[in-house]
Order: sequence, then structure tokens, then C-alpha cells
Amino acid sequence: MADSCRCAASPRPSRAPSPHWSTAEAALRNFVLTARAVRTSDRRLALIGALAVLAACLTAVDVHRALAGASFWRALAANADTQDVGVLLVHYSLLPRVAMTLLCGAALGLAGALMQQVLRNPLAEPMTLGVFPGAYLTLSVATIWMPGWLAMGRSTLALAGGAAAMLVVFALAWAQRMSPLGVILGGMVVNLYCGAISLAISVVHFDRLAGLQIWGGGALDQSGWQPTLHLGMQLAACAGGAALLYRPLSLFDAGDTTARHLGVAVGWVRGAALFVAVALTAFVVAEVGVIGFIGLAAPLLARLAGARQLRARLVWSPLTGAALLWLTDEIVRTATRADLFSAHVIATGSATAIVGVPLLVGLLPRLRTRPDAHAAAGPRHDRRAPRAMAPAWAMLLPLACLLSLAVSRGPTGASVATLAQIDGLLFWRVPHLVAALAAGALLAVAGTLLQRMSANPMASPDVLGVGAGGMFGMVAVLFTSHRLVPAALAAGCVAGTFATLVLLVWFGRRARFAPERLLLVGLSISALFNAVVGALMSSGDPRAGVLVDLLIGSTYYVAPGIAWSAAALALLALAVTPLTGRWLAALALGTDVAASVGVPVGSARFALLLLAAMSTAAATVIVGPLSFVGLIAPHIARFSGARRPVPQLYLAATLGALLMVTADWLGRQIAFPQEIATGLVATLLGGPWLIALVMLRGLRR
Repeated sequence: MADSCRCAASPRPSRAPSPHWSTAEAALRNFVLTARAVRTSDRRLALIGALAVLAACLTAVDVHRALAGASFWRALAANADTQDVGVLLVHYSLLPRVAMTLLCGAALGLAGALMQQVLRNPLAEPMTLGVFPGAYLTLSVATIWMPGWLAMGRSTLALAGGAAAMLVVFALAWAQRMSPLGVILGGMVVNLYCGAISLAISVVHFDRLAGLQIWGGGALDQSGWQPTLHLGMQLAACAGGAALLYRPLSLFDAGDTTARHLGVAVGWVRGAALFVAVALTAFVVAEVGVIGFIGLAAPLLARLAGARQLRARLVWSPLTGAALLWLTDEIVRTATRADLFSAHVIATGSATAIVGVPLLVGLLPRLRTRPDAHAAAGPRHDRRAPRAMAPAWAMLLPLACLLSLAVSRGPTGASVATLAQIDGLLFWRVPHLVAALAAGALLAVAGTLLQRMSANPMASPDVLGVGAGGMFGMVAVLFTSHRLVPAALAAGCVAGTFATLVLLVWFGRRARFAPERLLLVGLSISALFNAVVGALMSSGDPRAGVLVDLLIGSTYYVAPGIAWSAAALALLALAVTPLTGRWLAALALGTDVAASVGVPVGSARFALLLLAAMSTAAATVIVGPLSFVGLIAPHIARFSGARRPVPQLYLAATLGALLMVTADWLGRQIAFPQEIATGLVATLLGGPWLIALVMLRGLRR
């Protein structure tokens, strides 16, 4: 009876695999047939088809205009002896570009799906492993200081840089036993640090890196089929590797412990899947440059469109990525023909977020997320934390302030000002000192609130997108006004911050301010801002140099009024933080626990979000969107013994102020008479600290 029921339930009789089939062949066969498991009747899957249809229509217009009446089949069969320029253009440029676009989108979509599966985090993407910034940094260094390396080829250098960055991430994650959170945290450190170094190089050598910046934006122009065929073979090999990993990867949904009990070598499988994802990303970088957001958006859009199972996501994520990048490229080409960019070159990789962000944000309310994925384990405490370090940090802050006021470098070398000289220098140096103190404290408070609220040690102010929203306003003022007025920039930053906050609140209310939803919205806003900045940086507009100054953040242009206003807001934030201690302690244990002890979860998250957003906005006006201080200060505070919320907030604020004041002073001394921006120095200074803390936490466990 049971056998008859089982046969009736199955759509077709099952057939035992032939003994001649190898494991690899069976896995590949299973991978090819996974598309049948997808519920194509879901109406939301029509979104993916709509992307492809719209892109195909735009491509058809391009081909028709280029052929000028010639046969399309003639263009397909064209060779180098063909005399028709339009036919040659279609055969050797337009069609290879479309094919390259589809392959790159599919590769990044598959890479993102693999990473999100093994890390069990919807925020994971190819950028997480540092391949993009590692490759770009290597090429920047080779272009400026090691031009002989360029003889090896740009592809080789990009692969070497990406692989080196990946190894650093794995080294950091190994101290955390290759846990998903350890990999993400290590990748964030490498991304921020490599990005900061690249930005510092571009500030000093802006003119010499113009061509590299265009390549870094993801240029898809093609002049033949050879690169496309090469990438196609590499993608096929990586897809075969992903197929072999399908069965063990499908068990990751049950958790590491269950997967181990079922015989899965979790560490090795996770490493193999990440290697495949990194290889896919590196191959794309080597061929066309940096293309962001596709690896994040494609798997999420596929899941939002109905691909719930892993086998469905492994099929539809590459298809979604291919369609999304194809449509983006066609939109960029259409806008370029219409002269919307004033003859400037806009790389497709810089514009991917412009198309993907509205789609992702529009479908985000339908995303089903697991509750408290990070908070389930509760807050982590370091054993034998050195409590004596907290007073030491507090004593160092006034010493750093005195150093900033009294010690400086001049044409004849370093000098120490006397008391009489300091009195004359107060008018010039105190606003910079106050601005650095306030910015550091505000970023540290915002970072602590976000990490405590979400129980996620990788949360930082820039993740919310508030700093990026403020910079949107400043960029709008920069490119629409005739004069660069600091007050106008501050007003633009406030307006952009307020608009971003309204968007966050609107989405947050629909999800009771769930941290995962807010992080996704924040990352989408940041990705959109990075796309705009990348387009402007690669456009050749002379105002891009001013934009770089705004991005890296400098206290040089801070007026006394802005500095004292930021200081007042910092004092207000520090005065309010004791009232949030109970909320932060409860939210770190999860939503259910917080609600059971009487915490109004939605209202508490809204209040904490508002405080973090306003703190980030005030700091962005001073030091730009680089908020590495907001990530590292809470970690150092916890490592120094501040385990409870309120002590951690105050110690983190002290550390943030100390780090920013030190960065401000070093920025004035290192490259005198030039000044290196405070935000950039703080990022470079804080990177080694966070790397050391990640390693120490893993070793002590």
C-alpha cells in the first residue's frame, strides 16, 4: 500500500542511476535539471523576463541602427574581409558586448548566490571577500610605482591582487574558525582598508589614474570575440564546480551543527564554495573591471521573485544577474547616444545600482527573513578582558588634544608651541580639534547603537546609508551651485540625511524596524551613491577633484559654527545614551526576549535608529562618509572591558574621539605642506587595530 501511494505521488517512475555515471556526471545532470524545480507559474518571475525583454528591445534598436538596412544574418557570419562598417561593428563590437554582459552578470549572480548560501547572510556579495578592492589596489600600485609589472598583463595583476586580498580575509576568518560572521567581518576590514589606500593614492595621483578609474568602473566595450569565449570557458568550469557542491551546500540551511552530523565537512565545503565565488569574481574583474551590486542584488531579486530552494537560486540568480547587467548596459548606451552625460564616459559597472536599487527596494517588503539571525547566539563576551585599559584610554584623550594644539610641523621641521604661542593659535586650531572630537564621538556612538541594536558586530553607520544619503545632498549642491559655500554643503547634507531617514522609517515601520531589512535598504542606498560617485569620477568632470575632497573628509574647511554645533550634538547624544541602556541590553538577546521583558521593540528600534542617523549625519558633514571609526571603536571598547551597553557607549565615544584627533594631527604632519584628510587617515589608522582585534578574539577562543 505504501509503495503504491509513493508511486502515485511521484510524477514519473524513479530510475536508478547507471553505474557508469560518475559522481561528477550525476551532479552536472542534476544541476541542468534544476530549472524544472522552479515554480515558473509565480507571477513575480515575470519581473526577470521583463528585464530581459526590455534589454533585448534596446539591443535590437542598436543593431538596427548600426546595420542601416543590412542583413542581420550577414552580420553574424561576417569576417575581417567584410567592407560594410555597420556589419563589422555589429559582429565585432555590439554582439560580443552583449555576450560579455550576459556572462559577467551570470558569473556575479552565481558568485553572490554561493556566498549568501555558505555565509547564510543576504548581505554577502563578491565584494565581501575583497576581490574587487584588492584587484584595483594592485593595479593602482603597479601604475604609479611598479610600471614594469604591467608587462605581465592587467588580468594577471588583477587576479593576483584579488587572490591576495582573499587570502587575507581567509587568514582573518581562520582565527574565527571560518565562521560565516568571521568571513564577513574579515572581508569588510579588507574592503575598507584596500579602498582607503586606493583612495589615498588617487588623491595624490589623480591625473595619472584617470584611465584606471574608467576601467575600475566596469567598462564592457569589446573589439572581438576572444575575451568573451575565454570568459565563457571559465564560467563553465566554475558552474561545474558549483554543481558538484550542490548537495552539501543544500544542507547548510539546517545550520553548521546539523550539517556536520550529516557528514558534511563544513569548513572544507565552505572554503571550496567561496573559492568558486572568488574565481568567478576574479575572472570578471580581469576581463572588464569592477562591476558592483550585481552579486548582491541578483540572488535577492531571484529569491524575491519566488526562487526559495537552493537549486532554484543557483539557476535563477545567474539569469537575473545577466538580465540586470544587460539592461543596465543598454540604458547606459542609450543615455550616452542621447548625450545625457555631456560627452563624458560612463562605465556600465558604475551604473548597475541605478537600475538594481529601485527593483530591490520595491520588492524588499516581500522578503522573508529569518528572525534574529545574528542575535540568536546572544552577545559575545571576551574572557579576561583587560579592564585596566579603559582608564588608560581616557587619560590618553587630553594628551592627544594637547599634542594637536601644541606640536606641529613647519618648513624647518617639528616644533612645540609655548603657552603664549598656543594662545595665539587657539583661534585656528580649536575649531579643527573640536570638530575631530565631535565627529569621532558621534561615529562611535552611532556604531555602538547599531551593533547593539542588531547584535551584529559588522554593523556600522555607513551600512545604514545615512552617510551616503548626506553625501548625495552635498554632491547635488556641488554640481548645481556656482560657488562652493560650506553652509550650502552643510544644508545639502542635512537635506540628504533627512530624506534617507524618511525612507528608512517608511520601510522600517512595515517591518517593525527589523535590522536585516534596514541593513538591506542601507546597503542599497550606499550602492546607489557609490554608483553615482563612480560615474562622476570616471566622467572626466573637473569637479570630480572636489568630490574626492568631500569623500575623504577633512576638518580644514570646517567653520567654527559647524564645529561647535557638532560638539553640542555629541554632548546631547552622550546625555541621552543612558536612557537606552535597557533597550540595548534586551535587543541584543533577540526580539522575543526583548518583547517578553516589556521592551517596545518597534518604538525602541525607531528611537535608536533616529539617534544613530542624526549622529552619523553630523559627522558626515565634518569627515565625509568614511565611518571606519564607527566600526572599530565599539570593538576596542568591548575588548577593553566595557561589556555592558552604557559603559561601552561612553568608552567607544572616548576611543572614537581619540582616534579622530590623532588622525587629524597625523594628517597635518605626514605630508607637510600638504594635508591628508582626517577621515582617510582614521581609516588607515584603524584598519590594523581591527585586524589585530579580530585575530586576538579568534586565538583567545
